[in-house]
Order: sequence, then C-alpha cells, then structure tokens
Amino acid sequence: MEHELISLIIPVYNTARYLPQCLDSAVAQTYPDMEVICVDDGSVDGSGKILDNYQKKYPNRMRVIHQPNGGESHARNTGLQASRGSLIGFMDCDDWIEPDMYQALEEAINENKADIACASWYKEFPDHQVVIENRRPLVNRVLSQTELLHAVYRRDEYQGFAFMWDKLYRRKLLSKEGGTLLRFDEGLRLGGDVLYLAEILINVTSAVYIDRNFYHYRQRPDSGMHREDVVGRMDWIQSYLKVIELFEQNHVDTETMLYVKRFLAYHSCNTAEMANRQSDFVNLEKCLSFMRKYQKEYEQTNTEYPERIQHYRSVLNLYVHNNY
Repeated sequence: MEHELISLIIPVYNTARYLPQCLDSAVAQTYPDMEVICVDDGSVDGSGKILDNYQKKYPNRMRVIHQPNGGESHARNTGLQASRGSLIGFMDCDDWIEPDMYQALEEAINENKADIACASWYKEFPDHQVVIENRRPLVNRVLSQTELLHAVYRRDEYQGFAFMWDKLYRRKLLSKEGGTLLRFDEGLRLGGDVLYLAEILINVTSAVYIDRNFYHYRQRPDSGMHREDVVGRMDWIQSYLKVIELFEQNHVDTETMLYVKRFLAYHSCNTAEMANRQSDFVNLEKCLSFMRKYQKEYEQTNTEYPERIQHYRSVLNLYVHNNY
C-alpha cells in the first residue's frame, strides 16, 4: 500500500540531555513513510554530534541540517524549505511522542478527507504526568473551520487543541497562493508558533480530532515559555496582536475574536507582573495599556472564574499605586 510522505520538523538547540529520548521516539514511529528533519540551530552542548550519530544510524529516516544560531522560527523555516512531504508535523527537541502518533493521525486525516488531524497530549513534570483532556465533549469528530477555531482558542473547555505539535497538516495549509510556503515570523523571539498556527487555521476547511494522548510535553523551568524574559514575552503579546489583525482581515467569527483578545489580555497581565518585578516600567505601561483595552473581553470570558478577574484588576491597580 502506498502512503503519503510525512515530514516531521524538529528544531534543535542545546538540549543534549533530552534529545536522545526525542529522537528515539521520532525514528520509532510505526508510520512507514516519514522523513525526520532535524535542524541544529547552532547548538554548543553536543546536540549537533548526537544528531549526526542518529543520522548515521538511521540514514533512511533522518536528515540533519546544521546552521548558525538564528532562533526557533528560523530553524523551522529551514526545515520547511527542506521538507518533501505532502503531510507536515512539528515537534520540539525536548519532548517525545507515542510510537503510533503519526500513523493514527495520517489514517484519520485521509479517512475523513480532512485538512488537519488533531489529538491530545501529556504535560510531563520531573516527578509526575498530567493527562490533558477536553473538559467539554466535542459534538462532532470532524470539525468545520469555525468549530476548530473555537476549540483552539476556548482553552478552558478544549485543552487538547492547544499547540502546533499535537497536529498533522496537509502541506497545502502551509502554502500561499502559487505554492510558496508560509514562513514563521523570525522577528518574534516567542510567539512565532502562535501566529503561524493562526495563519494555517485560516486555510482549513475541515479538521478531524482523535481523542487520544500522543504527545509528551516536557515542563522545564529554563524553557522559553517559563523564563523571566520580558522582551520575549512582549513578542508573545505582539503575536496575538498580529493574530487579531489577521483574523479581522479574514472576517473570523465574533466568538473566536473574543477569545483571542482574552489571550492577549492574559499574556499582558502575566508580562505586566514580570515587568513590575524587574522594574521595567516602559514595558509595564505597555502591558497595562493592553490590559485596559481588552479588560471587557477578559472579564466577559472569565465569568466562571471570579478569582481570575480579581487578580486581573489587582494587576491593573499597579498603575494607580505606583504612579507610572
């Protein structure tokens, strides 16, 4: 039986401690026709050598590209340009996946003639694992574009749709008119995947969901998502501003817009606290400005969580108390 080629793209930077588990799970996929494209983004901890050893061991499965450090988005763009598959997946270099993840996603996407297949994931801590589940059952296994948008951005109800790496995409979704591939925004230190996923969702006609957990998302305090990096967090906020602009241009439904604005308000609140701790008053004021602008949307979407609204208002009061 002939299968479509899946290109799995893994940007790699200084994760030698976790990389073997990641690569073992990638090359062990039961789906037969895969290319695992690893882009070494200027690692200095031995990750590049690990990649070369795996490529020698699995020459028909793995491709390795070495390049000077340019950031995660640049590494993903390099991988995309090198990819040959009609189906595309993404993986982070410190995570790992179940052996049949891509076989299950490929079967789902083709059996349902869908553009994208989604599944759930695990949150992996050093001493325990959290099984991520959707808190509200899906009415349909096959989703329209609007239903998928609601699932991706209504995160309290549908945590299983959260990220880029728990999905498999048809290549056409990642392409502009004329076939040119969409590129990750290399100007964003954080949040490039937020904007890229939004650009993909604009192209989706239908999606299929598998109610299984395949992806293991490792929680590290030194990862980009967890560092006290105000500048990087400001990029994350910028990514949501760009999503709002993109969705407005494409006339995305009102409910989705409401929840995207909620995310922008949420990240602005978190970053405002971080900026205050670091006495970064310029970025603090920027965050407070976004919080004020989207306060209505944040409170409207958190009526079931009064403690969130109380916290949000207390952060806004930083402006009054400190006279910035």
